[in-house]
Amino acid sequence: MDYRTLVTEENDTPEGQDQTLSPFIQFDTQEDQINTEKQSRWSHQKDLDDFFVRVYQYHQRHGFFCIVLSEIFGLVQFVFIVSFTLLIVQCIDYPLLFRSTPVARNITHKIHFNEVIQSPQQCLHQMNLLTRLCILLSIIYWLYRLSRAIYNLLSYYNIRAFYAQALDIKPNDLLNMTWHEVQQRLLIAQRTHHLCIHKSHLSELDIHNRLLRFKNYEVAFVNKGILPSRFRLPFFNDIVFLTTGFKFNLRLILFWGPYAPFDQRWHLRQEYKIYSQREKLSKQLSQFILLYGLANLLLSPFIFIWQVLNLFYGYTEIVRREPGVLGSRRWSNYGRLYLRHFNELDHSLNQRLNRGYRPAISYMNSFVNYSIVEMAKFISFTTGAILAVLILLTVYDEDVLNVEHMLTTMTSLGVVIGVCRSLIPDEHAVFDPEQMMQLVLAQVHYQPDAWKDHAHTDYVQAEFGQMFQLKYVYFLEELLSAFVTPLVLCFHLRRRSLQIIDFLRNFTVDVQGVGDVCSFAQLDVAKHGDLKWFAPMRPKSSNATDAGITNDGKLELSLMHFHHTNPDWQMPKQCEAYLEKIQERAVEDAQGSSILQQSMTDMQTLQGQRSFYSDPLSTTSLHNRSVISKPLINTALYSPSHTTVSVLPNTSIVQNSFLNGGVSKADLPYRSLAQFGVLSKLQTQMFDMIDPQSFMSSLAPIQGLPGAAQLDMNVSCLYMHELRHKYKHGEYEDLEHISEDQNDESKC
Repeated sequence: MDYRTLVTEENDTPEGQDQTLSPFIQFDTQEDQINTEKQSRWSHQKDLDDFFVRVYQYHQRHGFFCIVLSEIFGLVQFVFIVSFTLLIVQCIDYPLLFRSTPVARNITHKIHFNEVIQSPQQCLHQMNLLTRLCILLSIIYWLYRLSRAIYNLLSYYNIRAFYAQALDIKPNDLLNMTWHEVQQRLLIAQRTHHLCIHKSHLSELDIHNRLLRFKNYEVAFVNKGILPSRFRLPFFNDIVFLTTGFKFNLRLILFWGPYAPFDQRWHLRQEYKIYSQREKLSKQLSQFILLYGLANLLLSPFIFIWQVLNLFYGYTEIVRREPGVLGSRRWSNYGRLYLRHFNELDHSLNQRLNRGYRPAISYMNSFVNYSIVEMAKFISFTTGAILAVLILLTVYDEDVLNVEHMLTTMTSLGVVIGVCRSLIPDEHAVFDPEQMMQLVLAQVHYQPDAWKDHAHTDYVQAEFGQMFQLKYVYFLEELLSAFVTPLVLCFHLRRRSLQIIDFLRNFTVDVQGVGDVCSFAQLDVAKHGDLKWFAPMRPKSSNATDAGITNDGKLELSLMHFHHTNPDWQMPKQCEAYLEKIQERAVEDAQGSSILQQSMTDMQTLQGQRSFYSDPLSTTSLHNRSVISKPLINTALYSPSHTTVSVLPNTSIVQNSFLNGGVSKADLPYRSLAQFGVLSKLQTQMFDMIDPQSFMSSLAPIQGLPGAAQLDMNVSCLYMHELRHKYKHGEYEDLEHISEDQNDESKC
């Protein structure tokens, strides 16, 4: 990929006005200003990235006590896995246990544990060289984990004091606070304790850039097609290789390792910013990748053994109890990076993908191979009949269980039945792939433009399957990763070393008070925005290319999402101008066009999907929680093209269902709409201009309800995708005449 060199500019983000605390926060700034000893303890943190990451992890891991338990149980679990594996491999007399020798067959009494388990001396005597080497490596690794655990506990104990003293958050109050509330106190603590010495005030964007400095680069690598590695194998579709082991090696190579391009975590080495050094650095990086590949090759047998043990101990009982679990799905590592917004924290991503899980399952289930279904029905019937007879025989006489391999046969038949039944679709289900994909898009926010109106095709299903993979595929990938990762590093990633060097040079900017970050993470729509996503037009130049533009609306949707999750963020004027133009178009479409109406219809259908987001037995499910009131369906301003779900117009009932239904904790400030959201614009500017029973009056119950910001973001996402689709097909030619103030020097 050919990248053009971009001028590195410092981001002089205008510092917003002092932020006020919520009514639930009491922060004694006067006492902090007087107490100089307290100030000096937290002032001028040497590694502010690590400090902020630990502050975030302290909140996400539920406080110091839970962290201590996690570290201790992690060490104990490792010891258990190694010792228990050593026991069952080396220290059990299997000939005696299975009575496979003449001496063992002559034993008439029941065999006891102390007879089967050998003494430690016998175990050590029978160990081969490979087993001894595995034990030695395990001891070394455990000692390393022990030292890391001690260091982490000391660090988190310091963070515990920071929460109590600087943030005024007691341990008992932590569980009831969202990260958004913690972040607001952290911004105020900067003004009091001067955590960062380069800026007197930090913004929400500064904190997110530090927390997600390297993850933003990973998201950008995936968005620009540098990663992940793709392979085409005979008889298979394209395979996307981005396993957990490969991701770990990639982070070592680029960010964490001793020869990584980044120095001191927050600074890209100076030579990587010089164009003339690109060839030399590319060869150097290629050599480092080769060394990592060879190291992985040497350790691959031990990594494979560890992966097998983890999967065996962790999932065998679950597979026995629920055989269909192997046929369930999960968001793949590639999908999590492709669907992740710039500057999106882990818990926010997890909750967004969790909300899209069941719609994604319904979409994938829309594709049924009826030949496999018929085979599954036949096998399920025959194995079920055999199992039923065996069960009746055991009920009649329990001695049937003493027949050789009888219990194994019954267990195997149960597993086969479970797998077959998981392949048979629900006879009452009605599948609509296009609508299901819209429901998925409302939550996950991204899809390639080529998927529009083609969700029913096998191509889109296969592409989406790479993001939403089967669990047994995930298990196989992780097992084979020990041997495939060295090959990918040595023969594939090395070829992209020059692309990586060019990307780091072209898309790294130095931000005052933050350091070197990915320029995409600055959400600069003027510099990296796509005109086809209704972004302000950049000045045209003869050498302009699309290298600096994000794909699939990544920058535009990330900006909208970041504004919804941080509504108090004082964004630059260029960002405000972009979001305001989206709002202005939404107001026009609410009166005359069908784009916003279609988005609202999809969201109304989404809210009515009871089984997607709640327990079917719950009386406060999302079936009764839609915030779109019934008069919306009959208004002249709104003519839905889909069948909609009638909802309760009573605001008090809707509010109670929101408060009592399982709303998960996230960083969203749930009870207020974002200033530049689509619903916010419609509600604030049109509510007093129309009939009380019309479209806009139905939005009144939204304001102040938990989940309002999430609903606003979902509608905004659908609307932006629809607007992009209309522009692509020439239905909004006036978008080509978008202009911007050339004298506006503000940057995002």
